[in-house]
Amino acid sequence: MERTMGKTESIIQILKEELIQGKYPVNSRFPSEYELSDRFGVNKKTVNKAVTLLVSEGFLVRGRGGKGTIVCTTSKFPQYHVVYLGSLRQSYFAKLGDGIQMAALENNSIMSVVTPTIEQFHSVLQNLNNSNIDGILTSSYGMLPEMKKPVIYLEDQNGDIKYPDYVACDSYAAGYNLMKEIIARGHRNIVLLFHFMNNPKRLQGFYDAMEEAGITDYKERTFMSMEFTTEESNVFLSQMRRKFPGFSAVVACSDDDIFRVIKSMQHFGIRWEGKIAMAGFGNIPEISSFYPIATVEQSPVRIGRHAYKKLLQKIKNPELSVQELVDTELINIDNIPVIK
Repeated sequence: MERTMGKTESIIQILKEELIQGKYPVNSRFPSEYELSDRFGVNKKTVNKAVTLLVSEGFLVRGRGGKGTIVCTTSKFPQYHVVYLGSLRQSYFAKLGDGIQMAALENNSIMSVVTPTIEQFHSVLQNLNNSNIDGILTSSYGMLPEMKKPVIYLEDQNGDIKYPDYVACDSYAAGYNLMKEIIARGHRNIVLLFHFMNNPKRLQGFYDAMEEAGITDYKERTFMSMEFTTEESNVFLSQMRRKFPGFSAVVACSDDDIFRVIKSMQHFGIRWEGKIAMAGFGNIPEISSFYPIATVEQSPVRIGRHAYKKLLQKIKNPELSVQELVDTELINIDNIPVIK
């Protein structure tokens, strides 16, 4: 029995490779089971098992009325089925999903989006573990428990969480370069806003650029956010004005955070445009297209595409370590006022 199964699997592999290589054109008649029996030196029952599996995988279709077996495709679809475990609600994450899907379709594969609630999270992970998916790309759900499937994260770090395998933007270089541009335009009375779930490498980039410029009290100038509310931002803005009167730049680790600062500026009736530099991170079009801020393009589509390709490598080699950073681009730097 084992010897027969081994022979069947060998025949399947050979025929599948020949189909993929184009030996049998689409819509052509596939060799009959009698012909295949003679070719491989096995009985018709063994060949029938091999052909049946190729039919089930979509390579072949059995004709009617003596038409034999017809070739319907020369490639398996999908080659791979990967899951994006994350939300698509914000434009940044939607672009990540677009990048993953583009790369998957180019590879004759598919992507499913799974966005469980907190209550559903553990049962969904268990179901994914027991499913026939090939791998997982994830963002916004923190560190996953140990999974049977290969996992690649779409951020290298969130808060204190450092991910083992990732494809992400180079947060440190982006933060460093952004701050260098702000300082080069004459700004020194700078305040920073950092949400505890942001990537701390962005903040470290700010710090290093400030220290190089002789601004050594950067930690005192940092306001640590724990919420996502304008009310908290109102409190911070009051503290900024009191501790660092006349500050000329507010730099945050996300566009969302800088947007809340802008709302607080409006709340207090502060006219900041052209006077106070506002800089965020993410190039969220709903924000950066409507307000004169500087920001960082993280290239989420590129991250998604590259992460999919690295996931394929990890599927084939589960021991592969994936730790790759994608270059960023500074956007709307001209929105930073120059202090003369």
